[in-house]
Amino acid sequence: MKKISLLTAFVFFIIACSTERPVPDPDIPLAEHPRPDFERLPWLNLNGYWQFAPDSLDAGLKENWQDKPETFASRILVPFSWASPMSGIELPKVNVGWYSRTFRTGNASDWKGKKVYLIFGASDFHTSVWINGEFVGEHRGGYLPFEFDITPFSRKGDNRLVVRVEDEELDSRPSGKQYYGNAKGIWQTVYLEARKDIHISAIRFTPDIDKDEVKADVIMSSPAPEGLVFKLSGKGNGLAFESGIAAGDSTARFRIPVSEMRLWSLNDPYLYEVTASLTNGLEADSVSTYFGMRKISAVTIPGEDFKYVALNNEPLYLRMSLDQSYHPEGFYTFPSDAFMKDEIMRAKFLGLNGLRIHIKAEIPRKLYWADKYGLLIMEDVPNFWGEPTPESKANWEYIAEQEILRDYNHPSIFSWVLFNETWGLFTRDSVANRRSYTPETQEWVRSWYHRAKSLDPTRLVEDNSPCNLDHVITDLNTWHSYNPARQWAGLLDEIVSKTFPGSDYNFIGDNVQGDEPMMNSECGAVWGYSGSTGDIDITWEYHIMMNEFRKRLKIAGFLFTEFHDVINEWNGYYRFDRSRKEFGLDELCPGMTMNDLHGDLYIVAGDDFFRRYRGGETIRMPLGVSSVTNNIPSGLKVEYSLAGWDRLGEKFTALNGEVPASAEPFNYVHLDPVTLKLPALGSVMVFSAILKDGSGNVLARNFVPFVVDGIDPPGVKILSVPASGYTGAEWSIRHLATQKGRKVWGMGSGYFEYEFKWPGGLDTAGIESVEFRAELASRYPQEKYLEDGVAEGSGMTVVTDKGTTPGYGQNSYPQTDANPHTAKAIITANGNKVTGVTLEDDPADHRGIISWMNQEPGWAWGSRDRSKRWLLDEAGSYGYLVKAPLDRKDIRKAVEEGKLVIRIQVNEVGSFRGGLSVYGMESGRYQLDPSIIIKPGQ
Repeated sequence: MKKISLLTAFVFFIIACSTERPVPDPDIPLAEHPRPDFERLPWLNLNGYWQFAPDSLDAGLKENWQDKPETFASRILVPFSWASPMSGIELPKVNVGWYSRTFRTGNASDWKGKKVYLIFGASDFHTSVWINGEFVGEHRGGYLPFEFDITPFSRKGDNRLVVRVEDEELDSRPSGKQYYGNAKGIWQTVYLEARKDIHISAIRFTPDIDKDEVKADVIMSSPAPEGLVFKLSGKGNGLAFESGIAAGDSTARFRIPVSEMRLWSLNDPYLYEVTASLTNGLEADSVSTYFGMRKISAVTIPGEDFKYVALNNEPLYLRMSLDQSYHPEGFYTFPSDAFMKDEIMRAKFLGLNGLRIHIKAEIPRKLYWADKYGLLIMEDVPNFWGEPTPESKANWEYIAEQEILRDYNHPSIFSWVLFNETWGLFTRDSVANRRSYTPETQEWVRSWYHRAKSLDPTRLVEDNSPCNLDHVITDLNTWHSYNPARQWAGLLDEIVSKTFPGSDYNFIGDNVQGDEPMMNSECGAVWGYSGSTGDIDITWEYHIMMNEFRKRLKIAGFLFTEFHDVINEWNGYYRFDRSRKEFGLDELCPGMTMNDLHGDLYIVAGDDFFRRYRGGETIRMPLGVSSVTNNIPSGLKVEYSLAGWDRLGEKFTALNGEVPASAEPFNYVHLDPVTLKLPALGSVMVFSAILKDGSGNVLARNFVPFVVDGIDPPGVKILSVPASGYTGAEWSIRHLATQKGRKVWGMGSGYFEYEFKWPGGLDTAGIESVEFRAELASRYPQEKYLEDGVAEGSGMTVVTDKGTTPGYGQNSYPQTDANPHTAKAIITANGNKVTGVTLEDDPADHRGIISWMNQEPGWAWGSRDRSKRWLLDEAGSYGYLVKAPLDRKDIRKAVEEGKLVIRIQVNEVGSFRGGLSVYGMESGRYQLDPSIIIKPGQ
């Protein structure tokens, strides 16, 4: 971040005094107006460098630091939490901090004769403000904006602003997941605003698409005088409305016709940008804002007995992800407006239609970009972590109400989630030594469901997003579950069978289900494994889970955990820094991306990702089409292929074909199975299916892998040894056999050596070629193997200082991403160099088919015996097919010595980071042990 002086920052006030909307100052962080949904001119952004003083002894009040500018010896970049790296000071242990800076409001006409307000977008938790040494006021709460009228305290010229923030971590204070990084102190934009004596304090739009109108509730700062008029002027959208306001009213309500209405939708997220004004004929107070004409409801699927969430009266299958909404350097605060925009685009790039902002009141500009680009938002209320005491409830109630009111106009928000997983709702019985969600607390939650509905009747409300089957009253029958891939079918069948009006499943006490849409609101593999998965390939498990969800369309959607990695959690689509992970789908099914797992039309190929067949066997491959749309093209067909890799690692295509297909709206249709004659060759096979319409347009892609136990390729002689059958090894860090000896690896610099007995009586003159082949990769020095005890202690159940390092965790094996770990391998034969090869990475993704297939299962769904834990052993890891041809000299030496000794040597040199993984026949992606391939002459 470029450093700036206070004087440079003050230049912004000149821009702010202009009658035109100011251009953001590039030298001020987050220089854009923080509230596109409520923007008043003129305004002055106070972001930038301020003076700062930590107050760990809490001595500042007694010593009157507000009057002692010399106390502020440090400086901090506002609006970044003082605990965050982007603040420039990074003081996570400090609970009290003091800020100071000067400001001028300017002398331009736009500021003259108006009141000046100081506005904080958010500051956590107890904020006190002084101007020119005089106490202005204080605020308690950590997530929502608050303001002070500073007109009586400010003067011409320089004004000194001092802010004290106390943020002790108390269980009674809502804090969400700030253990990923505390949002201590100011964490959203601070700014000044000039206002008329009577001005718009808030305006809330309630669209009614069924009546082609929008209702506007205008809340004024004081009762209206005689002759006050409200005006609403559209910006290029034809809206024009004007009406008088009755004298004495503090709130005015209007119904405004919207002719030639243009709906807000995911594909056309049209925003009605407007200027709302109060005028008495001479002067006006104006606010720029916007709304979207859209409707959120729940509708019954025609011909079915279940409901979906509906947008504009059309059912919508929800494809969502849990968004922790954190940044590794700014924590709650993003570094730029462009970053927030990109967050929305990243979700849409994956084919998702929504994000759940997890127990955080989201920054309004990020919500603006969701509005602008058409992404649905499920917004949580931040939780407290203690018991539901009166103080805890009061703190939470204030935030809940203000969050709903602040974000009322965002068309992207479709639901409010009041609580998550019953956090903050348990009361401990000290006598029985257990905790419970008491009937009294349940009634408090019920009352707040109704309170939320009264504050915002336009959206859906969840009482609690549960993992304990404990809804009380809700508009969405949601549930959480984290499972290994092989448990999803049984779990989803159970949930579907128990979902019907009057069922007490997933509800607590005497409460029962109604006909609410039933959907998942947290899912994935991550918590399904003992101690959590850590950083693994998410794609294999995700692929299977999506197949199972799309077969059961009574489930109205899914919400995957999670959108991006965070501290101690590596199960995101994106890394914490938002770099991309590699999923490997395209290489297994050409053209396939994650979007194919999120489409309206979805093809399911096969029903089991862990199957093995005999070579030459005839099988029937299941096919099905899942549709979550009414728009089904004609002439549907499935083009399929069966391709794979033989025991030499060579790719071949066994067959291609085509079958007719059909689909039904919001249903899963079983197609006739495809009869396949499997190749005789031992191989790793992929059955790919592409759904097309009558014009040949690709609608969906999918595949299923399996293994064929068959014969070796004809025409060659293969000499093999297991990966763990090395005769020599020496490594600078360590080496180990994993996956039950199917794979070996060494970290750092070193080698593995394999000895192959040369077959006697082989006529060397009749040999066309001899080649060493193996599946090899580099080896990332995974931290869990470097420190005793770390793997068990730093899963996601415990947040540690190791949390940003993906190599910790007993199940982890970092997924392929944009940061490869490259090594250079030298291969020698009987001491002579054969070749050098670059091993691009130590990858783990969907391409590691055999590594995934051979993972040991734990307890089965429905089993009473859950003693067998679900664990992972380098799941999804694989290597690259390496070919090292031997020359005639190497062959003659092998004949002379009766053996061929192959050494694979790796050194950490320069940009090559070292390490080596050697995969065997039952590991990685190829059915290939380290082998010598002898090809006889013709």
